[in-house]
Amino acid sequence: MRHPIDPVFLHPIQVNMRCKPALHSGVRSALAAILVFAVAHFATPVKAEFTPDPSIVPYSGPLFDAMAQTDETLDGNAMYATAKAAGVTRMALFARIHRRHDGSALVDHLAAAHPDFFIVGAPKYFDMRDDLDASFVSSTRREISSGHARFVGEILYSHGDKEGGEVTATGERYIDPTRPNTAKLLTALKGKQIPFMAHWEVYDWERDWPRFHKLYEEFPQQIFILPHAGLGSAEQLAYIMQLHPNVWATLSKREHGSSSLRDEDKAEDVGPSVIDRHGRLRPEWRDVMIRFHDRLMFATDCHNADRWPQYREITVIWRQILAQLPPDVAQEIAYGNAVRLYGK
Repeated sequence: MRHPIDPVFLHPIQVNMRCKPALHSGVRSALAAILVFAVAHFATPVKAEFTPDPSIVPYSGPLFDAMAQTDETLDGNAMYATAKAAGVTRMALFARIHRRHDGSALVDHLAAAHPDFFIVGAPKYFDMRDDLDASFVSSTRREISSGHARFVGEILYSHGDKEGGEVTATGERYIDPTRPNTAKLLTALKGKQIPFMAHWEVYDWERDWPRFHKLYEEFPQQIFILPHAGLGSAEQLAYIMQLHPNVWATLSKREHGSSSLRDEDKAEDVGPSVIDRHGRLRPEWRDVMIRFHDRLMFATDCHNADRWPQYREITVIWRQILAQLPPDVAQEIAYGNAVRLYGK
């Protein structure tokens, strides 16, 4: 398994010291040493590999990655090659726009170079609080109206601080879905058949579930995508989906538990992984996948230099998971549902 900060996934400008010819060679050496130290001591470690059950023959069919993202620092050619080598035939991809980073140009380049592989979503913006920014609503409307974007990329309504990630004053990013600009954007999407990726996490269920329940009810014709199944338990996901047929979910990051949450209280309130340490699908999750087989989707949510180098390992685990489902269910979750949702 590669180290989580694998230079093959970084844009060459980010790692090639020769792009700074004005620097003295001694300075370049010192900077390189600092980079090595930072990678060794501060990078988020790769999740421990599970020990697969040898009796399970992995799913060998195609995969449609229903959620991936990037900023400009990653190597798009490496991303594409790695996904193809893993048997992924389509990918829903959107840019990350965060402070000084903007992946829009890279996403546009990849979509132009591989139009039969990438489906582009409107960019994901960070640093919004309380309500969606008016500028975000306007730019997203333009992306959709122009036909450039086929879905609304992930909006971070609630997102707890993660281990190894940023530390915010409140311990989370938070946007209230009942504030006016969410309704303004959704109203603008009426009749356009544009999936809306609204990320929220179940750790504060009493606060957030009533708000999203209301949102889903007020826009019954709008398809909402719940990334990572909300980090919820099988029971929570089933409860959401049985009440709201307009809610779909990706199963990204459910191959592992949510120990990455910095706040221990939050971590205790989210659901466990869908598998045990031998890769065996937990019965309650198998039941949910079969019951809602037409609205659940495989996805990796690879997004940065920590997760993209794990791409092959993620797909290996999911092929193990899919093999434990009825073949028609496995095919729908692996590929078919995303084709129906995003279009051909």
